[in-house]
Amino acid sequence: KTLEDAFALAPRLDIVYKIPPGNTPDFYALEVLGNVLSSGRSSRLYQSLVREKELAIRVSAGPDERRGPSLYWISVVARPGVNVSEVEAMVYKVLEEMKTRPVADWELDKIKLQLRRQRAQSLYSTRSRANALGHYAVYYGEPDLINQIEDKLSQVTKADLQRVALTYLKQNNRTVVTTLPAKNAPNRMDGSHR
Repeated sequence: KTLEDAFALAPRLDIVYKIPPGNTPDFYALEVLGNVLSSGRSSRLYQSLVREKELAIRVSAGPDERRGPSLYWISVVARPGVNVSEVEAMVYKVLEEMKTRPVADWELDKIKLQLRRQRAQSLYSTRSRANALGHYAVYYGEPDLINQIEDKLSQVTKADLQRVALTYLKQNNRTVVTTLPAKNAPNRMDGSHR
């Protein structure tokens, strides 16, 4: 579906795939895959869409954790004036590469180290640890997951990444929404909205 948004400054592409619930082996593999695709300047989508082709301003990818069936999001904010169909085709090209070629050892190691650092930073305060304990208790009845998540993420292999990409990131399992700036909206970039 394509939508027009009077508040949008640039085109946006959202591709959403149906995935299994959180706290499953596939969910953890999809979490790592999201980081391979969009975490940092060396990530796959950033390199392709932002740096090399200069089609996008921002990219993000990853699973949305739920107790039941969940969603895997890929969101791209395209540069103004760029054909969003070209952006979408490039996203699919990157996903196909994930399915056919395993990630490099350095790439997987980098992501696992990033996830470990982010997790340590997110649990720094007593309040954040209490929130995490509550989250795991309410979602899964397992507050001790706070001590197990790192191990679950570290067990994800390159083969797991290919397997979940092949299983879930396919055409008959996705919904695509393109949001375009409204044609008749005032140009907020030039200050005419005042």
